[in-house]
Amino acid sequence: MNMEQLYIFDWSKVKPEVIEGISKGFVELRDGVAYKLNETGHFVITQHMPLKEVSINSSSNIEDVLKHLKAAQNIQLAATAISTGLILGAIVVQTMYLANKIDKLQDQIDLVSQDVHSQNVLYFMGKLSEYFGLIESARVLLLDKALVEESQGIAEQYMAQLAAKRNELLSLIDNLIDYVDTASERHAKLMFDFVNMMMDILPKTISLETQLYERYGKYKMADHILATSAKSYTNILSNYKTWCNSMVQEVISGNAPQHMQLMNDKEDLLKELFNSEINQAILTANTKKNLDYEHVNTPAIS
Repeated sequence: MNMEQLYIFDWSKVKPEVIEGISKGFVELRDGVAYKLNETGHFVITQHMPLKEVSINSSSNIEDVLKHLKAAQNIQLAATAISTGLILGAIVVQTMYLANKIDKLQDQIDLVSQDVHSQNVLYFMGKLSEYFGLIESARVLLLDKALVEESQGIAEQYMAQLAAKRNELLSLIDNLIDYVDTASERHAKLMFDFVNMMMDILPKTISLETQLYERYGKYKMADHILATSAKSYTNILSNYKTWCNSMVQEVISGNAPQHMQLMNDKEDLLKELFNSEINQAILTANTKKNLDYEHVNTPAIS
């Protein structure tokens, strides 16, 4: 059994007024600190969130880990929905979960690159490898808060590169899905498996990127990255679902799409991807974030 240590919020030690504020949207959680907007228009610290260390089985899937942690916390109902996103964010950063996922995806990238010689596909695979390499570097940087001052310059480079490469990848994914239509049976299976793995992992990388901005106090940018990336991802997932459904409709109409067997073989996996509560929790704001920055003259942490 592969056990890893994880720090999560100890909700039993969180002030009742903080939990109430979070549930009602006038307290925000930012990188382990609860803030509220005071009468002068500044964000003030209401509590440094208490932490507790727990052990998780890193070989378990993320759904099982989440169920275990939520059960162990016995958190109050008002914080349950909020806690889901925060626990997931902690799993992504603090454990080898994402690194292991990236390793598996990299193996798939290598297989596709060796077998599929389309220049467009090879270009995409190269860009993807660069992006996930940066993601893992950012994750390592996030492991130690004591590095914030010394790593500011490095972090800003990561932020700029991640933003550019993420936008580039998101704009190319639809083209990659379309490639499956014209691929041979062997290539189509490789690409289909790859697309499914990638679509499942992207919400986790977006979460990590958002946490990188929060670690360095760039809260408005963190919200912006999360909102815009979530919208782009949702649109791509919708297009992918439409593509899958179009193949099903062809069968209903009496046609025989070239790669329909792939759909049949992966039906359960596709349903899980399209209806993933885990990815939905990650892509929605971890707190209600109803505080309006636009009505604050000079937002500052004081």
